[in-house]
Amino acid sequence: MNNPTVVITGIGAVTPLGLNVASSWQRLIAGAEVRTPVTLFDVSGCRCQRGAQVSLPDMPEVDPRRLRRWSRATRLAAPAFREALAMAGMLDAGGFSTRKHLTLSVSTTGGAMALAEHYLRGLLAQRRGPGRVFELAHYQAHHQILDLQDHFGFRGPLSIFANACASGANAIGHGADLIRAGLADLVVTGGYEPLTELIYVGFDCLQAMSTDKCRPFDTARNGLMLGEAAAFLVLESEAHARQRGADILGVVAGYGHSTDINHLTQPHPRGVALLSAMRQALAEANLTPNNIGYLNAHGTATPLNDASECAAFAELFTGDSANVRISSTKAAIGHTLGAAGAIEAIFALQALRTGVLPPNLNIRQAETAIAARLVTEGERPVSLRATMSVNLGFGGANAALVFTKYMEGEPSGEPRLSRGIALQPPLAIVGVGTVQPESETQHMAGLAGREWPVRRVNGQRPELARWQTETRVRRASGLTVFMLEAARQAVDAAGGASVVNRATLGIVAAYHTGVLASTGKFFQNVIKDGQRFASPNVFPETVFNSPTSHLAAVLGAGGPSYSVVADESAWVSALQVAATWLANGLVEHVLVVAGEELDPLALDAYATVRWLRRGGAFVPAEGAGAVVLRRAAANDPVRITGLAEGFTHRNKAQAHSAAAQLFARFPGVRDVCLTATGTVWAGLEREFHARHSFQVPAGRPDCGAAFVASAAWQTTWAAAQVPALGRQLLVPVWGHSAQCSALLLAGTSGT
Repeated sequence: MNNPTVVITGIGAVTPLGLNVASSWQRLIAGAEVRTPVTLFDVSGCRCQRGAQVSLPDMPEVDPRRLRRWSRATRLAAPAFREALAMAGMLDAGGFSTRKHLTLSVSTTGGAMALAEHYLRGLLAQRRGPGRVFELAHYQAHHQILDLQDHFGFRGPLSIFANACASGANAIGHGADLIRAGLADLVVTGGYEPLTELIYVGFDCLQAMSTDKCRPFDTARNGLMLGEAAAFLVLESEAHARQRGADILGVVAGYGHSTDINHLTQPHPRGVALLSAMRQALAEANLTPNNIGYLNAHGTATPLNDASECAAFAELFTGDSANVRISSTKAAIGHTLGAAGAIEAIFALQALRTGVLPPNLNIRQAETAIAARLVTEGERPVSLRATMSVNLGFGGANAALVFTKYMEGEPSGEPRLSRGIALQPPLAIVGVGTVQPESETQHMAGLAGREWPVRRVNGQRPELARWQTETRVRRASGLTVFMLEAARQAVDAAGGASVVNRATLGIVAAYHTGVLASTGKFFQNVIKDGQRFASPNVFPETVFNSPTSHLAAVLGAGGPSYSVVADESAWVSALQVAATWLANGLVEHVLVVAGEELDPLALDAYATVRWLRRGGAFVPAEGAGAVVLRRAAANDPVRITGLAEGFTHRNKAQAHSAAAQLFARFPGVRDVCLTATGTVWAGLEREFHARHSFQVPAGRPDCGAAFVASAAWQTTWAAAQVPALGRQLLVPVWGHSAQCSALLLAGTSGT
C-alpha cells in the first residue's frame, strides 16, 4: 500500500528581513542582509556584538493584557502561526482557528530562555516577588505553544523537538510521518527561536561567530551570525486538502534523517551522516540527485560545517547531469537555530514555486568543491521539478527534506495505520532499564539556601561509576550517565548486540528540564564572572540533545535520533515517534529513554510552584528509564497496542476536561496504572478512580517525582505486570503543565 501524499497548504514566517513570507522572500532574493548591533541584552563582554534581530510587530489584534504576558518567543511565533493558518483557510472572521483540535509538531532550542535568565539573575540577587513565578512557569517551550492555543482557540496534542539546528526540519518530517502513518490528517508544524543571552554568549565563547560578515562556503569564512525567526507550515494529506478545497502549495515528497556520532560539535569531515539523510529523502521521494534543481544548504560559515557539507554535496551531485544550484540563506537572516529548518524549508518551497533562487551572499573566493554550483545574485528564474533543504545540528542531528510541485491527478496512497489510538502493528517492549534513586529521602539545598527533601541517585554505584571513565562523557552531566545506564540495561535485556543491530538502532530521548546542571553552571558563571569568562567546555553540554548525542556515540547507534521536550507527556510523544519509525520500516529497533537530574536551581524553581508542593507529598527525584521497541509478533509477552497524545491544558478546569477526554478514548478498559505522585494530578486520579471503579495493580514502588523519568518508570513497572495480569493495562501519563497522554499495554493473552 502506498503512503498518502503529504501536501502543504499554508506557510507563515517572521524573519529579520520581514514580518511575513512575502516581504521576507522579496528581500531575500534581492540580496538583502540584516546584521545590526544586538540590543536585546548586554553584549559588552562578548567578542562578537552583532546579529540579526526581528523588529516585532505591534499586534493590535491581541489583547494588551495578554500581549504583556507573552514572551518574545510567543510574540515571534504568533504572527507566523496566524499567517500559516490564514493562507490555509483555517481562520474565522474573529481570527480563531476553524478547527478546535489541531495536532502540532514544533521545534525550538531555547524557548523563552530569556525568562529563565531573568529568573536566575533574580534568584542569585535574592530578589523576590510574583514575577518570579511567572518567569518560571512560562520559559519552557510548551508554554509558548499553550499561548498560541489560547490565542487562536484550539487544543490538541503537541510534540516539541529540540535536536539543535536540525529541529525545524525534524518537526516537519515528523508531521509528515504522522500523516503518512494515518495518525493525523492535518498537522501544523514549524519552529521558532528568539535571540537569548545564554545561547549568544555560548556561541561567542566557542568563537563560532564572525566579527565580520557571515560568508557561507567562502574559503575565508570565519564564523556564523546568530539570528531569530519563526516559521510554520500547514501539512495535510492530499485527500483531506482536496476535500476541503484548500489551495495546495507543494508536496513534502521526502524526508531523511540520521545521526553523526563523530563529535558533539564537529561534523564528520566527509559528511557521511548528511549524505545518508539526503539519500533517504530522495529514496522516499522516488527521485535521483539529478532531479534536484535547488538545495538550501545549512551553510553556517564555520570552517568545519561548510567543509563537511561540501564533501557530502560533491559525493551526491556528480557528473554533468547534476544541475543543482546551492545557496545558504544564513548570511541574510542569520542562523536561527531551532527555527532554521522551518524557515529554510519555506525558502526551498518558495524557490520551487517561483523558480527564483536566493543568492549565496558575501562570497569572495568560493570553496572549489561547490563554487560552480553556488547561486549568484541576479540569476534568471528557472523551472524546477524538486528542491531540497538540509540541516545539521549540535549533537550530530542531520535532516533533509525534498519538496516537489503538486500534480493533481497523480495517485495518492492511503494510510497504513488505523486512525485513533490503536497501533497497527503493535509495538513489542523487548527490553527495559531503569536508574532509580536511593530508597531513603535526603535533603538538598537550593541556591537560596533552603533545604528540601529529595530522592537522589548515588552516582558512585558501580554500574554508574564505570561510565565516568568513558572518554565521550567526561564533561557530561549526571543526566547523561543516568540515561546511558538505563539504555545499556534495556539493550542488553533485548538481546544485546546479537539481536539489536546498533548500526541501525534509532534513539528517541525525552526530557523535561534537560541538562539543568550544565545550563545552570554555565549561566551562573556568566553572571558572576562576566561574559568574557564563559566556558567553551561547558556550553556544548547545555544543549538539550547533548545526552542524546552521547548515547548514540557510546552505544554506537547509527540510526536516527530525536530529542523530545515537554513535561511528563514527552514520554508518550517519544513513543509516538518510535511507532512511526517502526511502522515506516525506517529501523528494526528503537531505544526510547527519558531522564531527569536534580540541581539546586530546580529545587528553588519547584518551591515557587505552590500547587506542586501542596499537601507535602511531592518529593522531587532524579533518574532515568528506557525501553527497546520493535514491531510486535503475536506471541510477544508485552505489547503497546494503543497510544494517545492527549489534550492540552493550562488550568484546573482544562485539566479535568483533558483527563475526561483521555479516558473516554479507552472505553471498557478497567485496569489502570494510577501513578501521579504528589502533584495536582493525584487528586484527579483519586476522583477518576472512584468514578470509574478502576482496578489498580498493587505494589508500585514510590521513587519520588522525576517527571518524564517517572513516566518511563511507570511504563517499565506496568510492563512487568501485564503478562501475569493477562488483560489490557492503561498507563496514563499526567503532564503537570502541558497535556495528559496514555499508552495501552497488553500481554500475550490480552485482548
